[in-house]
Amino acid sequence: MLFPADVLDSEIRKLRGLLQMLHEDQPDVMEDVFEFHVTSLITHAAAEHHRRIRSAAETMLEEIRSRPVLQNPDAPEILLMPSAA
Repeated sequence: MLFPADVLDSEIRKLRGLLQMLHEDQPDVMEDVFEFHVTSLITHAAAEHHRRIRSAAETMLEEIRSRPVLQNPDAPEILLMPSAA
């Protein structure tokens, strides 16, 4: 099923929100999540939208990366393997 342009724009905005959260909390997985979602969007879009999706997503990623990471002193420290730390 191919998404119409308005749905693609909505999905790109959702990706922005997700990347912003990851930038703050889990920057190490941001690239993988980005590639997964952009590839998924491209897969569900007509060929004439592929370049626009990729360009908009890459611009958005660079903008988010350029922002400083704000530390949250109230965030819990979660150690999945404390003995390996």
